Amino acid sequence: MSLVSLEIDPDSKVTADDVRAQTKKIGINVNEADISDFQIMLSALDKSAKKLEAMPDFFQPTDLERFPRENVHLATKEENVSNAWAYKYTIEDKKPELSKSRPLAGKTFCLKDCVQVSGVPQVLGTRAFKPWVPEADATVVTRILEAGAKIVGNATCEDQCSTTCSNSSAIGNIDNPYGKGHSAGGSSSGCAYLVSTDVVDMAIGADQGGSIRIPSAHCGLVGLKPTYGLVPYTGISQLETNIDHAGPMTKTVSDNAILLKVIAGQDGFDDRQNGAPMVEEVPDFYRDMLSSTVTGMKIGILKEALELPSMTEEVKDKFSETIDKFKKLGVDVVEVSIPEHQYAGEIWMVGQRIAGLMNKMGTETGRMILGSTKYQKHTIPLTQEQFDNSPVNVRNNIINGLYLIENYPGLYTKSTNLCIKIRKAYTEALKHVMPL
Repeated sequence: MSLVSLEIDPDSKVTADDVRAQTKKIGINVNEADISDFQIMLSALDKSAKKLEAMPDFFQPTDLERFPRENVHLATKEENVSNAWAYKYTIEDKKPELSKSRPLAGKTFCLKDCVQVSGVPQVLGTRAFKPWVPEADATVVTRILEAGAKIVGNATCEDQCSTTCSNSSAIGNIDNPYGKGHSAGGSSSGCAYLVSTDVVDMAIGADQGGSIRIPSAHCGLVGLKPTYGLVPYTGISQLETNIDHAGPMTKTVSDNAILLKVIAGQDGFDDRQNGAPMVEEVPDFYRDMLSSTVTGMKIGILKEALELPSMTEEVKDKFSETIDKFKKLGVDVVEVSIPEHQYAGEIWMVGQRIAGLMNKMGTETGRMILGSTKYQKHTIPLTQEQFDNSPVNVRNNIINGLYLIENYPGLYTKSTNLCIKIRKAYTEALKHVMPL
């Protein structure tokens, strides 16, 4: 134990009852003979906390001269018949001569409304709390702007990014562009709709449990959940550290590869990126794709994935048709068995419920990231009004997390242990499919 000071602050409002109240929260009482000593130490801590609270925060400054925000406004009804827009605006590089290269020149973008843009209100698809205004741009925002992109707005996301359908956002339901009344997928629903209907060329989405991949599949796009940590998540409102991913949503594989090259690589602020390449070491995915061929490529078909109870015959048939096309192109298709895969969904769910609750309650620790204290103060502590105005899946996640913590001590650690076990099984299978 260490304390900066044991001086008693004459202005301290910490009382003996405060000491008693802290441990009563977990059903424990402090020996009365020790109360006064703990009061002194708690008072000293409170004094340090006040000093820290008063210090200026640190965040990466945004170059508003080079990247000015223009015409920032909540999308009007006339602009937003699809409900796919949150806030609209225009940002582009006013000093393009400063960029080494501009692979995204001429490309228009939307961002999932969890990607922070300095000065632009973020709705996060929710009624649970009012929109908040970020102080700094996410790393991916700076990178695409420097590469020549023109960002024209934030795309609607589902309520607190918490569902894979497109009917939960406070802004409104989003129809599938190919079938009115059908889901566009979520939670990057607005991104998928806007790219699919050619309103914008590309989008940056975020994915924890399918939120890039599912809407992309629903809307006929190429949506990539990159390798964990390859793309920095700095400046993106997080759900749960171990599953946070940001990635490209495009109409073609070529565009996806070009965009991935731009946004990938360490930024020095995100501890998810341990082991990720430095920016200058990121492969040229587009060039590598052009110089490769599918002839002789090997693809593993995961046996257990086709045996899940939720798998429909229609989807299985379409999947088989695609595999047949690969075979005709000269691809070597092999069956792979990973028995642990059948439990992956349950492991993900249990771990996410517990860790997601910690994040929502502001009790996640052990991180070394550049985060937004402004966002945390805007959303924490969880209030009755926030709970009541959250969708049923968010409320259920909170209830689930509280229940698991109380009734299953050690279960979160077990979920991460089993994640490591499954990851090793996937890696072993890939060694046979994609030998180095």
